[in-house]
Amino acid sequence: MRRGTVFGAVLLTLCLARPVTAAPEGGVSTYAADFFADSHPGTAADMVARLPGFSLDTGSSARGFAGTAGNVLIDGARPTAKTDDLGSILQRIPAASVDHIDIIRGGMPGIDMQGQNVIANIVRRQQVAAQTILTLQNTLIEDGEWVPGGQLEYHGTSGAVSYEGSLTRITNQYDDGPGYGYRVLTVPGGTPQYDTARSYGIMQLGWGAHGGITTPLLGGSWDNNLSLQTTDYPSGIAYSGHGGSRFDTIARKQNGEFGSHWQVLLGKINLETLVLQRLGHEADSNTSAAPGDSEIFLGGSDTGESIGRVTARYGVTPRMTIEAGGEMAYNFLDGHSSFVSNAVAVALPNANVFVDEVRGEAFTNLSWKISPQWSLESGVRLEYSNIAESGDTNLSRRFFYPKPRALISWAPDAPSQLRLRVEEVVGQLDFTNFVASSNLAAFGVAAGNANLRPEQRLQFEAAAEQHFLGKGDLVLSLLHEEITDLQDYIPVGGGLDAPGNVAHASSNKISLIGTIPLDWLGIHNGLLKPDVYWQFSSMADPVTGMNRRISGQNDRRFSFEFSQDLNDWKSTWGFGFLPASFGSHNWRIAQVSHVGIHTPYSWAYWIYNPAPDWNLKAQIDNAPPYRLELEQDNYAGSRGSAPLTSVQDVFTRTRPRLYLQLRKTF
Repeated sequence: MRRGTVFGAVLLTLCLARPVTAAPEGGVSTYAADFFADSHPGTAADMVARLPGFSLDTGSSARGFAGTAGNVLIDGARPTAKTDDLGSILQRIPAASVDHIDIIRGGMPGIDMQGQNVIANIVRRQQVAAQTILTLQNTLIEDGEWVPGGQLEYHGTSGAVSYEGSLTRITNQYDDGPGYGYRVLTVPGGTPQYDTARSYGIMQLGWGAHGGITTPLLGGSWDNNLSLQTTDYPSGIAYSGHGGSRFDTIARKQNGEFGSHWQVLLGKINLETLVLQRLGHEADSNTSAAPGDSEIFLGGSDTGESIGRVTARYGVTPRMTIEAGGEMAYNFLDGHSSFVSNAVAVALPNANVFVDEVRGEAFTNLSWKISPQWSLESGVRLEYSNIAESGDTNLSRRFFYPKPRALISWAPDAPSQLRLRVEEVVGQLDFTNFVASSNLAAFGVAAGNANLRPEQRLQFEAAAEQHFLGKGDLVLSLLHEEITDLQDYIPVGGGLDAPGNVAHASSNKISLIGTIPLDWLGIHNGLLKPDVYWQFSSMADPVTGMNRRISGQNDRRFSFEFSQDLNDWKSTWGFGFLPASFGSHNWRIAQVSHVGIHTPYSWAYWIYNPAPDWNLKAQIDNAPPYRLELEQDNYAGSRGSAPLTSVQDVFTRTRPRLYLQLRKTF
């Protein structure tokens, strides 16, 4: 028998096995706190990471509240926050305060699925003792650089009022690109030129403060939170060997956000209201320097968003809930940019733009548990927006889009579920694309485009999920998209390109995620978590008219992570790896670029819990270092007619880094 046939038979046996704990009931799996005990979680984020067959989606940063949600609820409600991302919120919830986590698949009456197929609902304990938590962390990079960070947080209660506060030294890992390597520059008919290369910029550094309070109000629960953040991210790359050149970028961001959420049960009606206010400022500089040549691009923007939303859910029967509501939002961006080449100012299209949007949405949704095996979630959102621009371009446009959605689920037995979804998804315009931008080390300078339209994606998705062996779960999904007004890069005149719309495109994605217990192999408390996908897409290139895939879309990703709980040692250890390389392409008017991640790509960690109030984590990434490839095919003008002038291929080995974290609860 072939090896692949043996593996397939073993996998089929696992999938047909019946679970022994946390079996789904009517599309809901409940995982009590004891389910996570072997891994000694410190936060809700640690618990979510151990949920079988669940992959965290932190949501998007698009404007508005609807359609930007992640796939985690807290006490049945979505956090009223956007700048304060879902991952950070989960990190601030102590595991001791979590009673259980429900996984809702395919919809459930009374639960707001936020447009997701699968939702994790974290249910907290009602009364929890006050806690002060100190987290200290440090990252050691191969070249000897230390990047310290940490957080001090407090969680308390006073009667029915609960409150929290935190102060954070932000050290977000931004990318793995920085390292040492070489560049090969080839001119057609010429001899390849080799230069050494050094790239840097591995951390986003700054400060953050957060405060929140939840209190009873008019028979309901009123939750308020305030977040402030400031971060800097410097990055760049330098070449030496043939005259030398250097490219530097620094992005400085300041953000503030206030959110208020009130929820009350009025008879059979669950009424929910929220307001959200965000303000931000960003200043960017991008410079290049080489013998006899220098360029400086400066950009900045002030942004704001105001949201008000009302939702009412009515339980028609225990098996059916109707939801209706509306949302209003006002958004603005005041952006400006300038470009100087060899001490000469260069005019850019849409260098200075003020854009604002008034956006409204009405929605209704039906959640119906047709039978113990069948459930249906369907609804429609009606979106209207008016976008106006002034400055270098004066233009006002109106958009109206209906966005229907239907999700039907069938559970032939407790461990199995099949889901089918059809949905019209409308993207939101990124206001920063209205203003000129740059990346001098890559594509150079791009114009802004005031004529962008939102892209529309008609999605068809099928998913099959199977639970097995208590902690095991596999989810296979197929997604097909028919895309109208796809956003890609298009020529806009003057030898420049900008984000623009392509009339039609299609995309397909096959993915498999899950958790496979390894006890049957004699590895006690061992888990293997695959997360793999393949993507295929098709569109007509705006420059050449030839068929190609969508810019920026990864072709594939194969990720596997192993973990094992060692109860006698009060520890959990694990490692992850990507056995195959992957990458993406971008097609500009005068350049085709490719970003490739070449194996080995791996990480390993160890978590030690000597006592319930102590947690120590050590993790090493990029050991051995993987290879990052940045390839650029440059043309003398439009790729459709101009000749190839050079091919630049940059290879860097990423720097290994060691991450240490100590968490103490008082």
